[in-house]
Amino acid sequence: MSIFPWLLLISVIGMPLSGLVAWAWTADKNAKGALMLSTLFAVVGVVGAAGFLRAPSAISLAALPWASSLIAVDPLSALFFLFLSVTAALVSIFAIPYLARESAHYHPRMTVLKTTLFLFGMQGVLLAASPMVFLFFWETMSLASFFLVMSDRSASSVKAALLYFIMTHLGASALLAGFGVLGLGDLTLTLADVAVASSTLSPGMLLFASLLLLFGFASKAGLVPFHVWLPEAHPAAPSHVSALMSGTMLSMAVYGLLRILTDVLPTVSIVVASAVLILGLLSAVYGVLYASVESDLKRMLAYSSIENMGLVFSAIGLGLFGRLWGFPDFAVVCFLAALIINGAHTLFKAGLFLMAGTLVSSVHSHNLEKMGGLAARMPMTGASALLLILGAAALPPFAAFTGEWSLIQAILSILPSLEPMARIILLVALSLLTFTGGMAVFAMGKLFGIAFLAAPRTPEAEHAQEAPATMWVPVFLFAIAGLFAGLVMPWILLTTPTLHLSIANSTLNPIAIFLGLLVFFLIAFLLRRALSSRTLERPYHTWDCGQPITPGMEYTATAFSGPVRFLFRNFLRTRNITTATPIVASNPWIATRTFTLDIRSFWYELFYLPLARGITFLSHTVRRVHSGVIQWYIALIFLALALTLLIAL
Repeated sequence: MSIFPWLLLISVIGMPLSGLVAWAWTADKNAKGALMLSTLFAVVGVVGAAGFLRAPSAISLAALPWASSLIAVDPLSALFFLFLSVTAALVSIFAIPYLARESAHYHPRMTVLKTTLFLFGMQGVLLAASPMVFLFFWETMSLASFFLVMSDRSASSVKAALLYFIMTHLGASALLAGFGVLGLGDLTLTLADVAVASSTLSPGMLLFASLLLLFGFASKAGLVPFHVWLPEAHPAAPSHVSALMSGTMLSMAVYGLLRILTDVLPTVSIVVASAVLILGLLSAVYGVLYASVESDLKRMLAYSSIENMGLVFSAIGLGLFGRLWGFPDFAVVCFLAALIINGAHTLFKAGLFLMAGTLVSSVHSHNLEKMGGLAARMPMTGASALLLILGAAALPPFAAFTGEWSLIQAILSILPSLEPMARIILLVALSLLTFTGGMAVFAMGKLFGIAFLAAPRTPEAEHAQEAPATMWVPVFLFAIAGLFAGLVMPWILLTTPTLHLSIANSTLNPIAIFLGLLVFFLIAFLLRRALSSRTLERPYHTWDCGQPITPGMEYTATAFSGPVRFLFRNFLRTRNITTATPIVASNPWIATRTFTLDIRSFWYELFYLPLARGITFLSHTVRRVHSGVIQWYIALIFLALALTLLIAL
């Protein structure tokens, strides 16, 4: 029997044990030993998952009689397990110096314990073979991340954690109800048995269960309009936890939806397909616009995650439409593109959040306006960030570009074969996807330009120093992994017969595009060296009519996003706030002015605030029942009993 399933089980069992070591080993106040142990178990998971993907037919859990109804492994779960384990290993290495630096804000041993339970929950989700086991590990993942969000115990973090708690448990309740409907009330069935049981449901009940599950997964993925927790929770958590939440936890929602679509609901109605596509496209556009105007580094990355999850769900939605229209090859390409984009997002977003933790630890601020010039002062972090940002912008040769390009090429290739209404759907999707791709380049360009280029804007940025190697090396490895995945992905697609169609039918494949760009820049460089005379050039500082150049003259992140805010002002609902403070109290005309950009989500105003007011009004109304009069309570009991008997009889 193959050893790989045992390696996966060892990784799952060992992860919480390393957390218990952190809690019990009182002499190791920074939990270095436990973090090294969790890194080891994550590497074991990498070996097990990679071995499974290489020889999936060799996997057998027959030696564990109880395993068939509780845990299962297939290529889909192994692929997600591989990305989870790689991320967990690098994040654990990063956390060793990070928690030592931030020990004043986060209790290292408690944080490590909760982090390992968080990883344990995600591992269990990927191996669950029944709804009961799936929901158990899903709740473990959710509760552990809830406590991690408020690790620094500040009022803002507690508020963000409570919002996350509400949204995640609304989603978990929907998953519980959805699985209950599909399994006819029996959560102990395997997913294969649930598929058989669901085949007896009426179309209406099947649609109801599908929409419940979609809501549960969409809320965990942070899709609009269920996203309100994500820009609050991710910035509040420790940076290495943010990397796990964005890079891997959001992927659990993608995995859950794909698992349901492949094992339980091989066919879905047009209502479900439309809902998945609409939620995906709306989230992609919404996320990239808010990422373009946001100046808080971690909130910007959180909005970028909404955009990427929107792209993944858009690809899945298009694949569902491909099934309904009778184009199975198109559906395969769409689902494959979703997996590629999701895997790329795991690598570059986890790396970017670790990079954010490195910058915040050095500059002591989340605000991009207080950074600048960090590429010269933190060269390894800057080089790693550049590669990660290029990957997040979905530029060639990175894997995100391969996924998005395959999706666009598939849409273009199928358009002539469709009916007019189907063409309209794909053209709208194509327009929004290309718009999102362009705006992603804008947002990521702003991030690198404002944070790493020009002159430092604050004394903290001026005196920033390169982080320890154990902090920048994991960031660099994430960047290299993303680049490597992008370079080998087209080759894998071209050499795998079942996946060949996703690239072979393209007018240009990603390799050709990358090589063309490389040749273009090489020719430009050679012409520059051949035609210019460097002896006539001399370096000189920027001249400003004799005035000294100060950091206050630099282009700011707020100014950079000004055209986007103006063009989409009705959608973004931003507000400019200028505060004037007189220098001399008796003269209001001479004052210092502070500009603040208030970025308000219109979902709060249109949906969540009215809902909150309605709940508050209802609670105050119900509160009047508590009058303290015993006769009133007895009357209520009598009425409830009478109503129960009336319904029962």
